[in-house]
Amino acid sequence: MPEGIFRAGHFELRDLILISSSGKEVDLTVSCVNITIFESLDQQCVTGELAVMDSVNLTSMFPIIGQEYLKMRLTTPTIRNKDQMIDYTKNALMVTHIDSKVDIGNGSQGYIINFCSRELVVNERVRVNGTLRGSFSDIVKGIMKNNLESGKNINVEPTADVKKMVAPNVKPLSLIAECTRQALSSKFNDPCYVFFETTKGFNFRSLSSLYAQPSLITYEEFIQGTKTKKGAVDVEQDMRGILDFSIVETQDSVYSNMNGSYGSTLYTHDIISKSYQKHIYNYLDNFDKEHHIESTNSEFNGDKKRDYPIVSDSIISKDNKRISDFPGRTYVVPVNGSGTDNSQADEFNSNVFTSYRPQFTIQRRNSQMNQLNSGFIVNLIVHGNTAIAAGDIVDVNIPYTASTKTPRNELYDNIYKGKFLVSKIRHDFYPLDKSHVMNVQVVKDSLPESLPSGFNPEIVDDNPIFNEEVF
Repeated sequence: MPEGIFRAGHFELRDLILISSSGKEVDLTVSCVNITIFESLDQQCVTGELAVMDSVNLTSMFPIIGQEYLKMRLTTPTIRNKDQMIDYTKNALMVTHIDSKVDIGNGSQGYIINFCSRELVVNERVRVNGTLRGSFSDIVKGIMKNNLESGKNINVEPTADVKKMVAPNVKPLSLIAECTRQALSSKFNDPCYVFFETTKGFNFRSLSSLYAQPSLITYEEFIQGTKTKKGAVDVEQDMRGILDFSIVETQDSVYSNMNGSYGSTLYTHDIISKSYQKHIYNYLDNFDKEHHIESTNSEFNGDKKRDYPIVSDSIISKDNKRISDFPGRTYVVPVNGSGTDNSQADEFNSNVFTSYRPQFTIQRRNSQMNQLNSGFIVNLIVHGNTAIAAGDIVDVNIPYTASTKTPRNELYDNIYKGKFLVSKIRHDFYPLDKSHVMNVQVVKDSLPESLPSGFNPEIVDDNPIFNEEVF
């Protein structure tokens, strides 16, 4: 058993200090009932809530007005690495408002203190004006340092191309969001960039970079409290155990067809040469050319497994077409030159900047990001672990459920097993009993086994009756 752990989900609240707008400090470690922290790939900054039981009326006497700072530090006892703590003592959180204030009797009141990262507040009061030059990764680093003045760790994956952007009074995080939509990884040639914050810091990375990480833990169903050979509770197994799970959703074929996940058409119109080009995206044809979670993770971690599409390549029409052979969405995008941006020049009047090339980004990015948002998604409730964050890779094995067994005698579901990307986490810390529970949402964009395929045309009556009688 790891040193220092005596039960799964145990944590230590080291610091919880509220600093008023006038600089006064108050320790909330005793009055705190619950701490909730939210992190997500879809959320640029961390947010959270603090449930407080107050017997001295801090909201009036302190007072709490939404301009306070919150210092917080908590950790799992066995984790000695500072990077794996949740530590907001050097980069304090900012209080935004109070809600749900109620009288709970005996001269006490309860309320919720809402907080967020400092960068989210700063984003609303500063603007980026001027011309930005360099790769998108350099531009993002410049915005974080010069405009948001962030002091947190920032993981930035280098991007290809040299760009020149004009920022006309734009919010910093809005400009970063635009960079994620156009960036292309110099290592993976991947256009699927995401910008998000976890309890460990900020990330500007491609999905390929996230997929290449080693898996941190394997979540399975175990009987909680199982003993080791020495008679002690097996805490390591309990930490890997799934307390509860739910299948959120699977692929919606109508929605995926509509938004172009399976197929799309792009027309690029060059406003300089007055020409246009047509680009067709086909999910099934492009699958092996893209980076997906199972194969990418295997490539960088040694086991050389391959993965398979999340839809079948069965023939579904009489003219021998598959589900990806029907472009469901059309894009029309103007461009300035095929390689260099003819509308931007440097100080020597030379066209050295890379033009916008949507044929390499927009269709593939749209398909892969939609697969994460509406793919195979599972919600897990597990014991808290401060080492796990949004953007990490974990193994999840959901048990095979059926009244009868197949000849293969499967232990785990054929689809919901293997590598998953952590897309969202809700951390719930309960200081009174020092317990930490996580609601974790995981998702995958590929399968470890191929789906059945064949000739399976749609069932349609060849002789419909058209009734033109006027009623």
